Amino acid sequence: ALASLAEASSAWDGGTGAWPQMPLAERIATVERLVEGLLERREDMANILMMEIGKSRPTALDEVDRTIKFIREVIESIRKHSSNKSDGTITDFSDNFEQVGSVYYFIRRAAIGIVLCLGPFNYPLNETYAALIPALLMGNVAIMKIPSVGGLVHLLSMEAFEEAGFPPGVMNFISGSGRTTMPPLMQTGKIDVLSFIGGSKAADELMKQHPEPHRLKVFLQLEAKNMGIFLTDLWEND
Repeated sequence: ALASLAEASSAWDGGTGAWPQMPLAERIATVERLVEGLLERREDMANILMMEIGKSRPTALDEVDRTIKFIREVIESIRKHSSNKSDGTITDFSDNFEQVGSVYYFIRRAAIGIVLCLGPFNYPLNETYAALIPALLMGNVAIMKIPSVGGLVHLLSMEAFEEAGFPPGVMNFISGSGRTTMPPLMQTGKIDVLSFIGGSKAADELMKQHPEPHRLKVFLQLEAKNMGIFLTDLWEND
């Protein structure tokens, strides 16, 4: 985990690394190549989601397709704010949220730094990339903690990231127990953004590990449990 952090720190380099300094148009082109790689692996990724976490085929394909659709919509939203610049530089900033479908967004003026992204097992692509892709496009570097269950699909997304041509250290993947791998990263104080989907207790523990929690930016989706109601005649035959 700490080796991946070192790679990310080198790629960020206080905001002077190749990725944060790259023209926005070139970052967009890189992410578009990532989309091409994901499309090429669409069927295989859906099959893995079916086999590992039990999604039906339509649901698995839908997750892959929604992820790709989301990435494209993020790119188009950014382009809308930079249409007058050949290098993609954004000149149209606003503090007001804008809406695309059911998603609300606004664009920050500069990258923040190193983003630690922990996604869920049940939507390992769609929910995780909803935080990851905008962060990368705006010049941040990222470390993704692969879920212990539902993480196999990222073996294919790793290939797509590699083929897309991201500079070394910009996109990093970590596997293993979160309780073992995450605290050492947070304790360094080098994590600038925490993106976490899960339980509130786990989120609290992670944030407490950071030596400067007032500086840490957080994006949290917590306690999103679906209710299950079991009636008394559940096991009765009609």
